[in-house]
Amino acid sequence: MRFITMGSADHPPVLFIHGLSATAESCYGEVGRYLQEEWHVILCELDGHYPGSETFPGIDQTCSQIEAYVQDNCGRNLHGLVGLSLGGTIAVSILSRANILIQKTVLDAPFVVDMGILRGLYTWIFPVGVARIRDGKYVPGFLIDLLMGKGNRSVIEMLYPQITAETCRITCREIYRYHIDTGIRNTGSSVELWRGSKEPYPEKGAALLKKYLPDMKERVFSGMGHCQFLHEHPEEYARLLGGYMKEGVSQ
Repeated sequence: MRFITMGSADHPPVLFIHGLSATAESCYGEVGRYLQEEWHVILCELDGHYPGSETFPGIDQTCSQIEAYVQDNCGRNLHGLVGLSLGGTIAVSILSRANILIQKTVLDAPFVVDMGILRGLYTWIFPVGVARIRDGKYVPGFLIDLLMGKGNRSVIEMLYPQITAETCRITCREIYRYHIDTGIRNTGSSVELWRGSKEPYPEKGAALLKKYLPDMKERVFSGMGHCQFLHEHPEEYARLLGGYMKEGVSQ
């Protein structure tokens, strides 16, 4: 795992975790550059998602690596934690583990829904689809629309071309059977869940999370599919995120 930092270390730290088959830069690089004047931006680069890295080791080990970085470099405290898709799932686990202190959290379309009997099918489909996209092969448009939202090609455009099938399989096996740990009830973080209106699984995930986090607020982007608002409107995304991070902070 690697970390990219932007902005002064004297600013409050906000850590970002990108999604599966994307990169820290393709997800949050532009957002980070908008925010770096006021925040110490930390982009986490997940294993399996940059050249020379190991295969993705699983969610628990990834959480431990992120927590160790925060403990060593931020005094165990983050002002903000932001996770997209897989990164959102990882952020949910970090909140549940409570090994670091986090004031504000944004869960952007986290995948926290157990797929049940469909686990095997989705674990097979996703790596095959990523490989076909990577190799420039045809992928039926209706399938992309079904998974990502009609007309949404954001995930394709953010794709990390060197991702391996093994990293995809390991990750899919974990996220498609994910269960929210009840320890999340005890988090001291203020939490918002962001999602597009055309994201059925994050919508279901929001309902599940609200059972544990009744004060969690939702921000729904109308007409948007998976990762679409972030990808197509990074400046507005950064503006909204910066506003949320400043709420309740003495100026």
